[in-house]
Amino acid sequence: MTIVDTHCHAGLNKYEPIESLLYHMECSGADKAVLIQHAGTTDNSYHVECLRAYPDRLSAAMIVETTDTGEKMRHWAAQGIVGIRLGVDSRADAADPLAQWRTAAELDLVVSAPARPSTLLGEAFAEVLRTFPDLQIVIEHLGGIGTEAEPPYDEFKQALALAKYPNLTIKLPGFGEFCKLPYPFEHVPPLARMVVDAFGPQRVMWGSDYPPVSSREGYDSSLKFPMEYFSDLSQTDREWIFGRTALSVWKFKNL
Repeated sequence: MTIVDTHCHAGLNKYEPIESLLYHMECSGADKAVLIQHAGTTDNSYHVECLRAYPDRLSAAMIVETTDTGEKMRHWAAQGIVGIRLGVDSRADAADPLAQWRTAAELDLVVSAPARPSTLLGEAFAEVLRTFPDLQIVIEHLGGIGTEAEPPYDEFKQALALAKYPNLTIKLPGFGEFCKLPYPFEHVPPLARMVVDAFGPQRVMWGSDYPPVSSREGYDSSLKFPMEYFSDLSQTDREWIFGRTALSVWKFKNL
């Protein structure tokens, strides 16, 4: 099984350099990773350096200024960045509020999309889905559901109905994002199972959220626990969740 971590952060001024991530990946058995630019940073040059240093192991998503109408996106894409991070309700501060979504579709970028159940259900995202039906959009962090979620999870269930859109996939995070600490978790709500049931294994991808995960269950457990949780699934289904879905979406080199 090829294991791909689809939600990692690396940097020199915030978080940690790429070597720290690679160390944890090697210790835990993860083979490849997607670098997601952290909020507040529009200089993606370190990601470009990482891609050039480890071309077989990494893919990356940029962030650009809200005023960008596509020029910066084209600049970073030309240097090898294959995705952009846009909130599901994101709009550009420009004459065309959809300029960044439009450029992503033009360049065939992958959109890594922070969300909450409420924004997934909002008109802003509905407009994106209507306008760009072929744009690959990856919903981050299990749709933004957290430890405050309570049964019967009505809003979350409504958001999961968006699985009817074939261009959507969703990230399965370390369970510490929605299970109350400490680890090992005493109670695991059925949220991850609900996501896999709604989207199917071929549209779910694991992502650790390194390095913030270090303050929750830790990197190794962020992989080990969901793999054990889904041990009842077939080997093929687990291969999709923990690697093959990501490989089909994130355009890694030399596959």
